[in-house]
Amino acid sequence: MLPAAPGLRWVAADLHAHTLHSDGALTIDELAALAVSAGLDALAVTDHNTVSHHAHLAEAGRRYGVALVPGQEVTTDLGHANAFGDIGWVDFREPATAWVRTVAERGGLLSVNHPLAADCAWRHPLVERPPLAEVWHSTWHAPEWGGPVAWWQAWGDAVPVGGSDLHRVGQGVELGSPTTWVAVDEAASTPDELVTAVLDGLAAGRTAVSRDRSAPVLLPVDGELVAVGAAGALVLGDGRRRPVRSDLDTLAPGGGVLGGHDGSVLSLASGR
Repeated sequence: MLPAAPGLRWVAADLHAHTLHSDGALTIDELAALAVSAGLDALAVTDHNTVSHHAHLAEAGRRYGVALVPGQEVTTDLGHANAFGDIGWVDFREPATAWVRTVAERGGLLSVNHPLAADCAWRHPLVERPPLAEVWHSTWHAPEWGGPVAWWQAWGDAVPVGGSDLHRVGQGVELGSPTTWVAVDEAASTPDELVTAVLDGLAAGRTAVSRDRSAPVLLPVDGELVAVGAAGALVLGDGRRRPVRSDLDTLAPGGGVLGGHDGSVLSLASGR
């Protein structure tokens, strides 16, 4: 069990996946079953420019025992953003600034998606930035590529999340790779309760991202950082490189990036 603050526990989530409701190849039930087989506790279903899948998520989640978080990937040729929460349809034809305002007013959460992903890179001007950023996406194939981390650090105070962006099986994208860890109320146990708890955890900024569910991870816990399974790695930030000396090492805050000596990125942690 991962170390967490009192009253909280960490759950494994993938915050980006698609079904037949847009351009995915799987039904909601097939995606839910795949999430369970991948060891995930929660999965955001984020079909493109539609919320037609929302009405079916809760029942499928109960059937398979996984929290299916309602989402919509607001999709344009200048960039994509995930709107999380059962908040109704967000009009992709409006300026991106309107997405930020609309999602916030309806009580949802907006994330800039895969900001450095070739023709899907983020190019919308924004007056106000959304609270989340999909820093880690399945297009991040080379762990030594520092572009996503540099973008995140320059972007500001965005809570880091990650998502596989799975559309179909067999295309080299695995559900849960990357894994977004969310610290949720430990009392949340049913899929319905866990959907609410995951959204609350995201809103509070209680996140970490790792390459997959079994990879080393850097967790924010009670104002400190805890590196798990990362002996010999480095925590980077504030111009410092601090060594991780054991597989369960608590460090003072001061950096949200867990990296290898070869420059590879192993995990990201929220600074909140």
